[in-house]
Amino acid sequence: MTPGPEVVVPAILVVVALICGSAMTALVHRVPRGGGMSWVRGRSACPSCGHVLGIADLVPVLSWVAARGRCRYCGARVSFRYPLTELLCVAWALLLWAKVGPINPYPLLALWGFLLIALTWIDLDHQLLPDVLTLPGTLIGVAASLMIRDGAWNAIGGMALGAGSLALLAWLYWTVRRVEGMGMGDLKLAAMFGAVLGWQLTLLTLFLAAFAGTAWGGVLVLRRRGDGMTALPFGTLLAPAALIAFLWGDVWINAYLGLLGR
Repeated sequence: MTPGPEVVVPAILVVVALICGSAMTALVHRVPRGGGMSWVRGRSACPSCGHVLGIADLVPVLSWVAARGRCRYCGARVSFRYPLTELLCVAWALLLWAKVGPINPYPLLALWGFLLIALTWIDLDHQLLPDVLTLPGTLIGVAASLMIRDGAWNAIGGMALGAGSLALLAWLYWTVRRVEGMGMGDLKLAAMFGAVLGWQLTLLTLFLAAFAGTAWGGVLVLRRRGDGMTALPFGTLLAPAALIAFLWGDVWINAYLGLLGR
């Protein structure tokens, strides 16, 4: 019996997402390092020994599992983030398909999510949200929104609320403490996810990220590692919050409004 589209389509999405996830791991490693390292050209190599990796070393997830999380050439540990990033991209691709189905902007929305996953890791490690990812991500988000009815107004509202809110918070923080509390990268990231989410889901994203940041800071204080000046990479909270808001935010907002009797 020939498999139906309910089997074939998810299988194709898994394969494509694994490939894209592997590409995201390359972006996470190469983009922050700069130094002439191209993030679109050149063979992948082991970060520890520099040995150029072959095809058998680059099969998403399976190569890492087969090598037991180590380089086959030098034995150095290979971070679990490589297969995790690939699996996160698969999860995003499938959940996105389950939510929106075969609409025209699906490929753009999928790529938008993949970039947010990559930005999550980069900001966590380097406290950096590179323009080379956030600016194309914003253009991708705008392009996706323009393919949806009333998407242009949603994009404008989301970008204005996201970037504007964080700009106001940054100004207030500077006014009170005379310390830079938020970088321009966070504002550009807010424009990136706001272009897709619209103002309501952008507001939810900011709330989720702020809540997670409060919890994170509380944990640091309890572990006596926070001094009130410890830098929290806010992009690491904003990016996954945006993905969560896109997938389930409408349901949560409607449920909340239902409780209010609206």
